[in-house]
Amino acid sequence: MNAAIIGATGLIGQCLLLNILADNRYQQVVVIGRRSPKLEASTPGIEKLIFVETQLNQLTELSLPASIDQAFCCLGTTIKQAGNQENFIKVDHTAVIDFAKLVIKYQAQTGVELLVVTALDANEKSTMFYNRVKGEVQRDLRLLPLKQLTFFQPSLLLGERAHQRTLEDIGQKFFAIASGIFIGPLAKYKPITGKLVADNMLAVAVKDQSGSGSGSSSGTDSGSQLDNLTIRIIDNKQMHRLVN
Repeated sequence: MNAAIIGATGLIGQCLLLNILADNRYQQVVVIGRRSPKLEASTPGIEKLIFVETQLNQLTELSLPASIDQAFCCLGTTIKQAGNQENFIKVDHTAVIDFAKLVIKYQAQTGVELLVVTALDANEKSTMFYNRVKGEVQRDLRLLPLKQLTFFQPSLLLGERAHQRTLEDIGQKFFAIASGIFIGPLAKYKPITGKLVADNMLAVAVKDQSGSGSGSSSGTDSGSQLDNLTIRIIDNKQMHRLVN
């Protein structure tokens, strides 16, 4: 099968790309982005990688070199990086929707499955800007003609980023020390590594392709059907246990 990834140079996307390249079930891996991933020539499966360079506002104009069975979206930014809320929306909402429309255009004969990283407590009615935008993108993706749609909702992400995020860096150090407090009702908020999120995404994708399903779902959309579209939410608590 063939996969497409956007956001492959980010914390989750880098790990996910390595996972997919190394997996023999994938024949071609189309990476879409502004810059090519920095990989060693000896990276397992690197010969399968096809890089398609684009700016995010040009996604709707792209042509892809292969049909797509599974698409992975790991796009995400911050207000600081984006500069303002409008630019944030262009990345975390508009580009995500445009990517979904692109892979639908080049979907395999059996349709395309989309796996998307959003956020814990994503809610289109939230008073918090970040959570509201994440909720809005979940809402709008549900309206597209996809074969299957899975949302991964991590809490605070742990790991080294290419771009420094001061508050997250402080949070990572604190929560690494205080990880023992995330039990009971607080378990859903336990920080998670970008690698573990990526491992979950691949595990779910592989199980879906084998026809066995992910075995886990959560939230109001779990296992639901909308015009033959299966919609699932894999929340932060599930990701801590799904592939462990």
